[in-house]
Amino acid sequence: MKHPLSLVVASLSLALLSACSSAPSSSFVAPTVVKDGTLVSTGGEVLYTYKKDAGADKSACVLDCLKVFGPLYPGPDDVAGGDYKIIEREDGSTQWSYKGKPLYVCTGAKAPAGAPASMVKMADKAAENCKKAGADFELAKP
Repeated sequence: MKHPLSLVVASLSLALLSACSSAPSSSFVAPTVVKDGTLVSTGGEVLYTYKKDAGADKSACVLDCLKVFGPLYPGPDDVAGGDYKIIEREDGSTQWSYKGKPLYVCTGAKAPAGAPASMVKMADKAAENCKKAGADFELAKP
């Protein structure tokens, strides 16, 4: 017959192990990397901040502003951490912010790897349009 104390310890160990294995496994992973002194999404898109975003973690880029620049949306399993927050936009969608500044991408300015030349040309044109329309945007800096 086993000692009653060893049975209690074994039971507690099993309960703890079971609780740990059912806990969510989400952990923070930064949505950006630094490239040439600028924040870039993990998908390779150059990121921007909007000069008219007055309050911390609040986006003022709506309607016409969104025709050229779009929010950096978090994925469904993304978790905020460190200087990165997931903020709620006016329309109820969410967006990444870094150090209180919402992050934006130039819509259509990145062609997927291995894309045909015509798609790369369109992405380059979109990037050029962002430069022209982006007087109120600046490159996101770490």
